[in-house]
Order: sequence, then structure tokens, then C-alpha cells
Amino acid sequence: MRAVYKRTRYLSLISGVGILWSLLSFLYVFSPTVKKVGAWFPAVLGLVVALRFISMIGVWHMKKWGVGVFLTSVFLKLSLSVILDQLSIVEVILSVWIGISLLPYFSKMDDNL
Repeated sequence: MRAVYKRTRYLSLISGVGILWSLLSFLYVFSPTVKKVGAWFPAVLGLVVALRFISMIGVWHMKKWGVGVFLTSVFLKLSLSVILDQLSIVEVILSVWIGISLLPYFSKMDDNL
């Protein structure tokens, strides 16, 4: 059995930024501009935002699945943004920063749910 490491302040900051980012993105799901894209888009965007929020909770609790779900949600959101030609450089930079910042802690995270 592996020892579970305590979450560092930096990882707490990353998790906090990710949770705040997810909550603010969730407000965007209900904006009129999202509804104009298509009837399906708010549902898909809501799913991606929910995955991002859930992943940050997993990272907060030092779970490896949190990193995997985060990377999956980033891939889905960026793919969706590229398809719809709505790519935001701020979102790309924030996603890459969080993704790279999580990698050094991945081996120290817990495998179990």
C-alpha cells in the first residue's frame, strides 16, 4: 500500500483556480450566445464544464482519476471550440498551465476512488 501524500499549496491553488474557472464557465452555458450556436451546444458545453468541475474535485482530493478526467475535458472543450471556430487563447493558456502543473503530482496521487 502506497502512502498518500498531502496536497501542496500549489496544488490547492491549481484546484481552486480550476473550480472557480468551472463555476464561471457554468454561467456561460446559459448565455444567449451559446444558445445561438445550436440546440445541442448548451448540453454538450454543460457536460464538459461538469466534467472539468468534477475533475478539479478529484485533484483536490489527490486522485489520479481527477487528472485523467481534466485532460479529457480539456481535449473535448478545445475540440469543440476548434470545430465551432470559437477558440480562446486565454482558455488554451489556462488549460495548458493547469495540465502541465498537474503532471509532477500525478505519481504522488492515489489510485483508488
